[in-house]
Order: sequence, then C-alpha cells, then structure tokens
Amino acid sequence: MRILFTNNTFDRPAGTELSAFDAIRRLKALGHEAAAFSRQLGEVAERLRALGAPVVDDLDDLPEGWTPEIVHGQHFWETSLAALRFPGTPVLSFCRGATPWQEAPCRAPNVAGHVAVDEDCRDRLVEEEGVAPDSITVVLNGVDADRFPPRPPLPEKPARALVFSNYAKPDNYFATIRAACAGEDIDCEALGVGMGNAVADPAPLLAGSDLVFAKGKAALEALVTGCGVIVCDEPGIGHLVTGANFESLRRRSFGYSCMPDPVTAENVRRVVGEWRREACREAAETARRTATLEATVAALLAVYESTVDAWNRRADRPGPEAFHRWATGFFTENTHAFKLGREMQQIWREGMRLEPPIGAAEATAEMNRILHSFRQVEERIAKYESRLQQRDAKILNLKQKLRSRESGGHGDGDDGEKRGRFRFWRRS
Repeated sequence: MRILFTNNTFDRPAGTELSAFDAIRRLKALGHEAAAFSRQLGEVAERLRALGAPVVDDLDDLPEGWTPEIVHGQHFWETSLAALRFPGTPVLSFCRGATPWQEAPCRAPNVAGHVAVDEDCRDRLVEEEGVAPDSITVVLNGVDADRFPPRPPLPEKPARALVFSNYAKPDNYFATIRAACAGEDIDCEALGVGMGNAVADPAPLLAGSDLVFAKGKAALEALVTGCGVIVCDEPGIGHLVTGANFESLRRRSFGYSCMPDPVTAENVRRVVGEWRREACREAAETARRTATLEATVAALLAVYESTVDAWNRRADRPGPEAFHRWATGFFTENTHAFKLGREMQQIWREGMRLEPPIGAAEATAEMNRILHSFRQVEERIAKYESRLQQRDAKILNLKQKLRSRESGGHGDGDDGEKRGRFRFWRRS
C-alpha cells in the first residue's frame, strides 16, 4: 500500500514527528511504500530519507507517478493541502492532541474517517469539533521495544531521576522538581530541546534513570525501558504509573488530563512518596507486553485497508463542486489568521531590515526566528510583571511601617514633631 504522511513539521524530534517516523519505518519493513510531506523539514526528514522514504515540502516533488492510496493526515493545514492535491484519494484525519490548534480535524470532502490517539482526542473531536462518533477509530500509541531495551531491576528507593521533556528548562518547572528531588536524596537531570541537549537516541539515558517525569510518548518510552514514571510536564503533575492505573492512563496518552495538580515542591515530594518498586515493575511489564509498535501499526493497517475498501465501493465520491465549496470555506475561515501572520512577518522583516526568504527552508528558518523573538517578549513581560509585584510588595510593607510609626505614642511634643517630618517626607 502507498501511504502519504503529513505533519506540521519533520524537523526536530518531537512527539508527532517521531510517531510518524516509527510508523513509516515499520510500514517499510512490512513492504509498504510511505512518503512524507511538510512545509517544515529538518532532522527527522533526513532520518526518513535515510530509510529510503521520499520526504518533500512541495507535493509536486513526489516521485513521478507516485500517487498515494491513502493519506495519513496529521495536522489539519498540511492534511488539507494533501487533500486538495489528491482529491481522488481517501484521507484519514488524525487527532494527536486534545488542545493544540494544529490538531483540529481536516474537513475536506475526501476525508473518509478520523483517528484519535486517545480518549481525550476522541472527546475533542466529538464534543468540540462535531465529528460523528461512529467515524472515529482510536489507535493508541506504541513504542518500538527493540529501540528501548529493558534496564536492570529498579532499586528499593530511586537515586537518579530524569525530567524527559522538550519543555523543561533550567528555570521553569524542572528547577522545582530538581529541588524537591534533592530533598529526597535523588539526583535529577533533564533531557530535551529546552535544555539544549536533545538526542536522537534517548534509550541509554532512560536506562540509567530510576524515576522519569514525562508525558505522552516519552512516558511510554520510559515505561517500556523499565523506569518508574510520574506523569508530569510543565502544566502539571499526576501520579506514579502502576500496574493498576496503567491502562486508564494510557488510554489518555499520559497527557494533560492526567496531570491535575500544579508542579510545586510539596506536590512533587508527595508523588515521589508514591514510589513502590513492585508497582513500577508491573507497569513496565504491562507496557512492554501491550504497548508495542507492532500492535499500533497493525491497527493502522486495518484502518487503512477498511477505509480504502469503503472508498473504492463508494458510489457518491465528492466531485469538483464539493472541493470548490470546501476550499472557499477553508480559506475564508483562515483569512484573519493568515493576515495576522503576514503582518507580523512584515513588521519583523522591516525591523530587522531583511529581504523575504527564498524557498521553504529559508521560510522555516525565518518563522522560527520570529516565533523565538515573540516568545522572548513574553518572557520579558513575565519578568517585568514579577519585578512589579515585588516592588508593590515593598511599597505595601513601607506603608505599613509608616502607619505603625505614625500611630505609635512617644510623647506629645516629640511625637508631633516626628510625625510632621514623616508627613513632609511622604509629600515630597
């Protein structure tokens, strides 16, 4: 079968990029043809090309005569482009996130079904996006166990912890976790893009960690390795994964809904206190037995085949008029977002005195620089707000001290003279 994967990026290694990479690698090993499309290419694209998979940032650059039998559509913008380019091909619109705007469903006329990676994504599709429940298939994440060999048995008490996330930074929630772990005599490090130390193969670092703080696919990789895992990321912290709660947490992808509490030192210490070596071992064994890449790809192939079969038997396939109407609505709905982006782009170029980029790679680099600048502004605003709060607290403290001194009794004459001086000083 020929499958075209779309994704927001095939640049740095992250959740959806690595999920697509694993699936394509497994599909090719089973004899299928897979290609990949995104407007933002980089490291993951090069790794896919090394497997022999075509990776393009322009759909016209696919090999001559190569037409997909099905589109595995991750992220609605790229999926919509592929749907327009191949109107006679059925599209499966995937949802891999319960909140990001990129994970909205594609609504092209040739969308023949929807796939959710967990129950939270399914709920989003039904409750927020109005997708018919009977058109949705849930296919849970799986991990290539061969890439994550089991570590030695866990100790009675964890000694080494790892915060495994691209969102961890030296001065954010990682600092809180590290301090709390230090209080429990646990050494704690972090791994990810935010720390500037992301690696293509995290397996050795996971194997050297007793306890891992992670979410999503990263949490599953740590579990398959045999680590104790606490569901956690920048938005919050959940619980230690055990044999008893593994299945319910996996059906929510160890995601945001599994992290109800803020990341505070008290909450970190409380959850670390849930450590039970036997419970962690049971969770790891269940993950290694059930959360396999083989099972996930087998489920994907079953959905591909049933979707293509139903599409081929369909008598009322959408024609040009349906695509014209949908495309008009698509661009109408996204007009303001497009104009806002172009305006920000133009302001940034004028401020930096730069010419427009030539080609997709240069456009990607420019976009990353603009986003970085915007996020830096947000960080600076947050720092200024913190300083203002500190200043307000100091002013309030001074006012309280002044009121206390004004209301104190030191004798009529002296007190009146001092109070007068204070009043004069406050007026100046």
